Amino acid sequence: MGTLRHSVPPAVAGTVLLFCLVQLPAQIPGEPTDLDRRFARHFPERAPAQLEFAEAAEHRPLVIITNSYQFSMTAYVVQTEPKSADDNSQTLIHDALTRIGGLFAPIPKGLSHKIGIPHVEGAPMPDAKLVAAVWEDGSTFGSDELLARISNSRKALAESYDRAIAILRNGLDKNWTAEEYLTAALQLKPPTLSRMATVEEAQAVSQKFIVQGIPSRTITDNIQHAVQQDRSPARVAKLAQILLRQFEESRDSLRKALSGPFPSTDQPMNK
Repeated sequence: MGTLRHSVPPAVAGTVLLFCLVQLPAQIPGEPTDLDRRFARHFPERAPAQLEFAEAAEHRPLVIITNSYQFSMTAYVVQTEPKSADDNSQTLIHDALTRIGGLFAPIPKGLSHKIGIPHVEGAPMPDAKLVAAVWEDGSTFGSDELLARISNSRKALAESYDRAIAILRNGLDKNWTAEEYLTAALQLKPPTLSRMATVEEAQAVSQKFIVQGIPSRTITDNIQHAVQQDRSPARVAKLAQILLRQFEESRDSLRKALSGPFPSTDQPMNK
């Protein structure tokens, strides 16, 4: 039996802010308008994107996804097919809005995202294909089931941000200490996972579980880091304000994406 090496985890726990904010303009050049979103389409057979294989050090397999569509790609799904009995099929989801899979920003037209894929040492390189994708204007490619997994995770994270925003506002109103914020962050943790019947079910539930915990981990990591240097109420309040703004911006981006048309594979393609 070979050992699994050089694998990429199916989801990333989240990013730590640590007083680092990027001010974004109200309208980013190339960002889809409301009219663009009205004419979002579903690509039934072939996505406007390319998948290429590459090889990193020690023969580690890589997949490169290049976006060819006029709007940025916000999420995509790669599926691997094993060529060995020691390997398993993998469905790898990458979403810039939930940070799943290490995609931390949308992929503009003409640019690429490179990922490693799970591989059993000594086994033949697995096949991989692009099986789903979502773009900023709401256009889609792939099955309803895979697209639903993307939208369900986004909805779960948006709802988790709502709860975190309420906690941060309450803390600011009551001038909480660092310890009170840390205690409140524990309440945001999602419930323990139950055992799933199939691998696909387990992957979907695990993905949702991970994104639901992002606000809790972000508050905890930042508060713990801040109090190592300065435990003053002013420092804690400033950090809470930064987290609040960041969560509101992230939540609003998710809500905007979820409010789009998100065409179904059963719907005809707009011309």
